[in-house]
Amino acid sequence: MKLIFDLSPKNNFLEVPSLNTLLKRIIFTGCEQMNLYVRSIGQLVVGFFFFSVILIGHAVALPRNPPPVFETEYTLPVTDSPIPFFPPVPEKLSAVGIYTLLLFLAVLSAYYWRSRKILFLLSIVSVMLLGFAMQGCPCPVGMFQNIVDSFVQPFPFISWTVIILFTLPFFIALFFGRIFCSSVCPFGAVQELTALKNFRIPEGLEQVLGLFRFFWLGLGVFFVVTGLGYFICRFDPYVSFFRFSGVYPVLIFSTVLLILGFFIGRPFCRFFCPYGALLGICGSVSAKKVAITPGECSKCRLCEEICPYNAILKPTAIPTPHERRQGPRRVLFAIFLLPLFIVIFAWIGYQVSPKLATNHHDVRRAELLYAEEQKLVDAFGTFSETRSVIQNGELYEQVYQKALERFQLFRTAGFWLGIWIGAVIGIKLLSLTLRRRRTEYEVDSARCVACGRCFWYCPNQKENRILLTIENE
Repeated sequence: MKLIFDLSPKNNFLEVPSLNTLLKRIIFTGCEQMNLYVRSIGQLVVGFFFFSVILIGHAVALPRNPPPVFETEYTLPVTDSPIPFFPPVPEKLSAVGIYTLLLFLAVLSAYYWRSRKILFLLSIVSVMLLGFAMQGCPCPVGMFQNIVDSFVQPFPFISWTVIILFTLPFFIALFFGRIFCSSVCPFGAVQELTALKNFRIPEGLEQVLGLFRFFWLGLGVFFVVTGLGYFICRFDPYVSFFRFSGVYPVLIFSTVLLILGFFIGRPFCRFFCPYGALLGICGSVSAKKVAITPGECSKCRLCEEICPYNAILKPTAIPTPHERRQGPRRVLFAIFLLPLFIVIFAWIGYQVSPKLATNHHDVRRAELLYAEEQKLVDAFGTFSETRSVIQNGELYEQVYQKALERFQLFRTAGFWLGIWIGAVIGIKLLSLTLRRRRTEYEVDSARCVACGRCFWYCPNQKENRILLTIENE
């Protein structure tokens, strides 16, 4: 097999356009052939943008850690926060505006222009602006933790910027699938640009590894609810890459993922991204889905061979009588296993989660205080946590009561985390037993990230470009 460039002008379909013609087509096609479909998208996105501008608000900085406790009578002075020279509103507006514009162009590129080249250019813009210029922040991938935290905190506050940037990709995914993942998300874009040689993963392994995105999502919610912090942001590999800084474990994890991404397409998006898991659910029920070919499918299998994400569904064969008899049995067996998985993992989560409670400040402080009361250590006030209790005049009963409440919260959160994990496994097993008949190649909307590779290789694609033809030797 070898790849050659077919530049012969014998056929108008294979004719290579000039640079001037190509630029004119990219710039003026949307304006000259604007129809109701494009206008509706534009009005929808522009209206959402102006709505976001009206509702955008200032974030309030709240201290995450208690003030230090001094052994002397020194008290912290009252300080006034200086007014910044550049207010934060323009920065927020720029982030919302860039995300909105890139989403709008990505929708046009995937559904109207059907251009792999424009999607690739948008990926470069996303990496440069949202990645290196803004250092990966604001990041919709980890923003679900802010949303959860706003429901957990006693005095919740969340910026309108977080709400808009979190819900906007969801809103688009309900209509057009995972367009945000194609070239707007800087984490996905950098993986798209660094995919040099894509090796296909077996379908069974793909199904198993794809569950970890949902496990990661459940762990992120568990850590926020129990007060252990933002787990996803703490171990986000690409934020460290864009900022050129981070702790060694995260930097090692980031390096491994980047190297792995050279040979396996988008490993973080497919196996670790919790936001991608949520967008995949929205994409599976989206109103419009990415079409592989603009015309009738010729079943050439090029899309299946070129897709590095196993997002192409093959045509199904007519089931045999034996398969028809076994189908309902497999479905009933999967339905029986679903509540069983939920019960088992709920029990495991209820039993295991309290072991993580010692990582919380309230529980650890109570354990150290109890050790000093029982004279398990040499001197009273050995630990800084217990000295703060004495200096602040807190009652020991209050410290133990806080630890007990936190301990019970860990048990409850672990119980629900187990239910979530069991439900994810059971529903995945049930979905594998359900089969839908297909007569041609289609995209799996839950996996497809609208990268446009199938546009480029489809022989029915009506665009003037340099075609790569495959010859058998």
